[in-house]
Order: sequence, then C-alpha cells, then structure tokens
Amino acid sequence: MQETNTPSKSFHPTPLASEEPFALHQGKLIRRGNLWSDVRKIAGCLPDRPYVFNLCENRYLFCLLLLAAASRGQICLLPPSGLMTVVKEISREYPGAYLACERAPDLPGLEWFPVEAPGSEDIALEIGFDWDRTALIAFTSGSTGKPKPCAHTLTTFRVSAELAVGSLGLSHQRLLMVSTTPPQHMYGLETSVFWPLFSSLIMHDERPFFPADISRVVETAPWPPMLVTTPTHLRSLTKSNGSWIQLVGILSATDTLSEKLAQETYSALGQSPYEIYGSTETLSFASRELLRESLWRPYKNIRLRQDEAGQTILESPHLKAPALLQDSFIIEVNGQFALQGRDLDLIKIGGKRASLSELNRRLNDIEGIEDGFFFIQKKVPDESRLIAVVVSCLDKQAIRKGLQPYLDEVFLPRKIHYISAIPRNEVGKLAKVDMENILAGLI
Repeated sequence: MQETNTPSKSFHPTPLASEEPFALHQGKLIRRGNLWSDVRKIAGCLPDRPYVFNLCENRYLFCLLLLAAASRGQICLLPPSGLMTVVKEISREYPGAYLACERAPDLPGLEWFPVEAPGSEDIALEIGFDWDRTALIAFTSGSTGKPKPCAHTLTTFRVSAELAVGSLGLSHQRLLMVSTTPPQHMYGLETSVFWPLFSSLIMHDERPFFPADISRVVETAPWPPMLVTTPTHLRSLTKSNGSWIQLVGILSATDTLSEKLAQETYSALGQSPYEIYGSTETLSFASRELLRESLWRPYKNIRLRQDEAGQTILESPHLKAPALLQDSFIIEVNGQFALQGRDLDLIKIGGKRASLSELNRRLNDIEGIEDGFFFIQKKVPDESRLIAVVVSCLDKQAIRKGLQPYLDEVFLPRKIHYISAIPRNEVGKLAKVDMENILAGLI
C-alpha cells in the first residue's frame, strides 16, 4: 500500500470531479456534484451563529454540516464525547454556539438545528471557502486530563490528507472507507471524511459497531472495502465468525497494535493491518505495517527532529509552524522512528523504566483477558506499586504467569482487581475521570 506522491496545492478540478462517486448514504450513491448541491441547501438554512456543535452520527450528514458551516464562516465544535454534560461544559467557553444533529438533544438552553440530507439530484459546483480560516475545533479525548481544544483550518486537512493518502498509495484508488470510529474523533474525521473529500476514496455513512454489522457492510460493499478501526475492535473481530473475503485493507489507530494482535488480525481477517500515528493536535503523520516493519515511517515531506533538550519537533507542510510532540521517540538516520511512549506514560520502579501503554498491551494480549489496564499506586514518596484492573475469568496466578515472559519482575502487578466492564469511549480509550472513578471504588 506504500507509495510516495508530492502533495498538490490544488483542490479537485470540479468539472472532472462532479460526476465521481463521493459517498454511500443510506445505500444511495452520492456524487461529488450532489454533495455540493446538498451543502448549499443546508448552508442557506443555518442559524446565524459563530459556533456549532456538530453532533451528527451519520457521517454524510456530519460532512454536509461541517462544509455548510465553513461556507458561512461558522466554526464546528467537536466534543470528545456526545454526552450532554460534556457539551454543556464546553459551551460555556463558546457563547452563541448551537447544536446540530439528527435528533433533538436533551439539553435545554442551547438552540438545536435538525440536520437532514436534502437528497438533491442536482449537480453543483464546489463552494468557495476561506481555506485558512479556523473551520473546526476538536477536543482531545481526556485520557490524560481535561480535554484540550485544537483549532484547525481546511487547508490543514487538505494538505494532511494529500500527504497521508499519497504516502499510503491510496490517492487514486476507489475504495469504500468503512469506519468504526465517530467523525468527531480526529482519527475518524481524517480517514473517513477528509481523505475521501480530497481523493478518490469513497465515504461510507454508517458507523457499524458490532462484528456482525461490520461484516455485513464489508460483505455487501459496492466498492472494495477498507476497514478503518481500532485495536479494541480488532480484538472482537478476530473472535467473530464474519466473512472478510471482500476486505482489501485495514487501518488501525488510537492505540499501538501488539504483534500478537496484528498476527491474529491477519489470520482471521486475511489482511495485514496498517497503523497510522498522530494526535488531535497534529493530525496523522506516520504509518507502519507492523508485520513487516517495527519502525514508523513519516509521510513524504514530513520530518521529525530533536532539539537540544531532547524534545521531538514535527515539521510538516500541513502545519503552520513546527509542533512540539509530547511523546518520546528514537529517530533513525533515515527519518524513521521508534515510539517510546508519552513522557507522562513512563514509570520507574526499582531503578527500571517501563511504559504503561506497553504494560497494558501485554496485559490485554493474554488469552482470557477481555479488557484491562495497569495503574501505579504510590504508597510513600519512594515506593510505587503496580496494580492491574481486569475483566477476566482467569485467576491471579494465571494472569501473572501470562505476563512473566515479557515483563521484569518489578513490573508484575502486586494486586489484581476484577470488575465487570471498563467504560471505554467510542475509540477504545479510557478517560482519566472514568479511571479515577473506577479506582475510587477499589482502593
């Protein structure tokens, strides 16, 4: 799937693109010219406000609203969760914001705009945009604390999409992007909305969740389907009995794959998964196929470098300025890199270091563990203990035995707590506040 293309600075020529397929919406083909006709009709009906919470669950409706709002100079707010308490909290920072989605939300005090597809058969020309104006503000997931706002322009997404699909060899491929991630999350937003918008890839409007639903969409796809998903979903799919003969590719993100899960995915689904790496702040900027390479490969024209303090700087055409990254990297001479984990993720016990995310991957790789995570408990300033929380029928001895071949003795959990479920969000992450609530009930 790997190839390199120099990113173009121009958008699709409308006369050539208007008849091309753009999306599959409720089983109906939407051409690019239909898209722009629908965008125009929705834009003319929007309230005259500065901000809009884009809570559309349907991916095509989400895209229509985003583009319509941008054409009106409105900024889309993408909360890390659709929970009304989260939306209400964010709304205090953005006066004048209104809500837009398919169904009336239970949130008094905020105006609601119902979003429906006009269903136009008309072919229209692309709408003009101020490409360098902030078009949306996405919020980090809250897995490391309070969600942080990250503003982006349409130019950022256009150039980033060209870099990504070019580096992955997808620029001219007509594939149906079947995504299990919501469009409000940066990974879902990039791969299932902006990649199709700026390439020949085709949007699928659903977000299938259960293995049977994902298999159905893949099996009935009118174009070769590529699955855009997460390690959490892949664990479920490898244990399902779905049909994956039509599948032509798998993308994974939000957490790093283990070799074990990558191999299980290949055996069960018939495709070696590709991973993409990035963040809400930077968008994606690197990829790898774990079964063939352990190092990450930056997209073409992207460079990582380290400053005198050892911090990693990202330089890319899609960013207005170099970005300081929060993770720790080992950068090779050829530009490829190994990921060591986020600085806050690194722990030290008995003079030895480890990454919590790596410990979590080892824990979840154990056969019989449905889900789990490690946390570090500090009894006294100089004494830290690792404790595991699991959803499993395995006894504690079996869990420790499953970890022993991979972990130093000091990183084996002192205690193991059992719970019925871990409240992960839509992309498989555990928010810090939810983790704290779990721990409060255990300790």
